[in-house]
Amino acid sequence: MSASYDSIVDQYMAYANASPTRPIEVRTMLQLAGTVKDRSVLDLACGSGYYGREFLRHGARSAHGVDQSRGMIDFARALSKYRGDEMTFQQHDVMEMPFTGAYDIVLAAYLFNYAASLDELGRMFAAVIPHVKRGGRLVVQTLNPDYRLALGNYAAYGVKVLEEEPWQQGARLCLEFPGSPPALIINYRWERAHYEQAVRAAGFSAVEWHAPVLEQADIDARAEGYWEGYVHNCMSVNVVCER
Repeated sequence: MSASYDSIVDQYMAYANASPTRPIEVRTMLQLAGTVKDRSVLDLACGSGYYGREFLRHGARSAHGVDQSRGMIDFARALSKYRGDEMTFQQHDVMEMPFTGAYDIVLAAYLFNYAASLDELGRMFAAVIPHVKRGGRLVVQTLNPDYRLALGNYAAYGVKVLEEEPWQQGARLCLEFPGSPPALIINYRWERAHYEQAVRAAGFSAVEWHAPVLEQADIDARAEGYWEGYVHNCMSVNVVCER
């Protein structure tokens, strides 16, 4: 997994803090995780620790974040110190994480969309499963296999898709975070069957797909029609994997 946010921490945080979809996404992750109270949580590709912190706020016993970016880990630690929460952090590529124990709930928000090949996608799931307890759950947020740039560039929701091109058996997308200068990242879109094959080959017993949970309050808070692109051409989707 080659993506690194070291040079774009400011742009990413500006996007994340202003993102209109983040509250929806974390609410969806919380619902899909099942019982959160007193559970241990591992937040992979944790960035600033946003998801892990939200799970702590909702009663998780502990939350540990892992990210390969030193810049993001430094920011996350400083933020936890400032806020006084007990989330812990470690800098590692997910593919090379040392085993320090298994967790009840493992979160992976925008991690697997950095797999540049089907082989890498499979190796990523295989690397993650040892960190999920038996009977535990991996909750994934990733690039929606159904998203198409031709139907909208997603700019209304805080990140803009600039390019989409065929890539092996999927697609390669170039995304732009706003800022001065803007920051560019590369994501990869794989089909549902590709994910399901990788999930089962890794040893998970079940896999389910879920759309983000848009509630009436979200709709009422925005102008009429604002969420049309999010509903009909959403760039994100959730996958729940049971062990």
